[in-house]
Amino acid sequence: MPARTGEQFLERLAADDRKLWFNGELVNDVTTHPQFIGAARAMADLYDAQLADPELHLMPSPTDGEPVHITHIIPKTKNDLRRRQAAIRAWAEMSAGTRGRTPDYLNVTIACFAGRADVLAKHGQEAGAENIVAYHAHVRDEDLSTTHVLVNPQVDRSVTEDKQAGGDVAMKKVATTDSGLVVNGAKMLATLAPYSDELIVYPGYLLPDGADDYAVSFAIPMDTPGLSFICRDSYARLRSPHDYPLSSQFDEQDAVAIFDNVEIPWDRVFVDGDVTAYNAMQIEANWRAHIIHQAMTRAWTKLDFAFGLAHMISETTGVNTFGHVQEKLGEMWHYAEMTRSGLMAAVEGAEPDDGGIITPDERSFVALRGLMPKWTPRVSELIQLIGGGGFMATPSSNDMQGPMRDFIDKYYQAKGATAAERIKLFRLAWDFVGSELAGRNELYERFYLGDSFRMTSLAYELAPKEKHEQLVGRFLSKMEA
Repeated sequence: MPARTGEQFLERLAADDRKLWFNGELVNDVTTHPQFIGAARAMADLYDAQLADPELHLMPSPTDGEPVHITHIIPKTKNDLRRRQAAIRAWAEMSAGTRGRTPDYLNVTIACFAGRADVLAKHGQEAGAENIVAYHAHVRDEDLSTTHVLVNPQVDRSVTEDKQAGGDVAMKKVATTDSGLVVNGAKMLATLAPYSDELIVYPGYLLPDGADDYAVSFAIPMDTPGLSFICRDSYARLRSPHDYPLSSQFDEQDAVAIFDNVEIPWDRVFVDGDVTAYNAMQIEANWRAHIIHQAMTRAWTKLDFAFGLAHMISETTGVNTFGHVQEKLGEMWHYAEMTRSGLMAAVEGAEPDDGGIITPDERSFVALRGLMPKWTPRVSELIQLIGGGGFMATPSSNDMQGPMRDFIDKYYQAKGATAAERIKLFRLAWDFVGSELAGRNELYERFYLGDSFRMTSLAYELAPKEKHEQLVGRFLSKMEA
């Protein structure tokens, strides 16, 4: 099946039998449920967009030449990276970068693992290596949407998986059968669970020696028997898009996955209880560089949108003539520009890895990975400071159509906009920085690639220090004792 339409995406979602629990009820159809329909339709728009601009989004499948999304590519040249980035950017622009887990996120991951299937093979997982290659083709050629779960429930992070609640909470391998392996337990956080066709489990962090039962990687359909999901509160607003233009369509949801003795068919298993192979899958396949390429392209888009929003607020209300506001706007532009520059540096410095896969230069990505959790909350703060009390002067769409409209037109106007224009701008901005969805998105930006403290510490560990030491050493060698 070639690249899907939005309608085909929705039809497949409606037809499966996933166990998705929300607010105490089993959701039978996310394409019609009032708390999920907006985001489902926004996801469908992505699929329609790829067909509307095939030159940007699509490439021929290596299997049969049918058009498939470019983010499935196993890159061999810098131009492959540039093409992939352009499509990621285009999809991100459709939500102003507020959706972190559009299908391209895991398309890039799965392509990375398939391109370096040799890593699994050399660590004794030959069957898993064949399976990941086949799975990549399956997701690519069926144009599937996927979600993942990487970390364990927060029970007791001071001990390892096997010691948390007696080792009976984190998902682990509990048995094998002729048909496959059996897993039991829970994992989080399945962002995009209501809108995904499949779930993939793979290494998000390294496991200690001896944790082989927890070292499993696989992919299964969302309606696999024994698999269920418990969703958080919905932040979708069942009101006019005028009032909540982002919340009404871009709450991608988050869920905890429950595995109740779920059997994983052998042809869907990538790592079968082996810590060495499990850890190598993350490190040796250069997964981090490829996934951060997607993540920072999306973050760049979000920063660009934030800067544009702040600029328009300041221009509309006339505060961009004040020096302290200009300084705030300049700070926001710095973040967007440094992200763009980091992406360019990573692509221009890309080199083939041991498997011949062109891999972005990870140095700027490691730096951005530690900085972005600081930058994005700061940007929200700056927008709030620039908009000030104007965020509280935002009548609803019902007010705009009610008997007070003449007063609204007079008293809510701005230097550079009519009352209606100013209100729309401020409502959009508030949904970006102050609504429930905005709060969730800020938390997401702080932690989805790991918390800033650990990532900044990791940056120091990964930083090549030889040249820096040599530079200092040149001066030390000339100093008298």
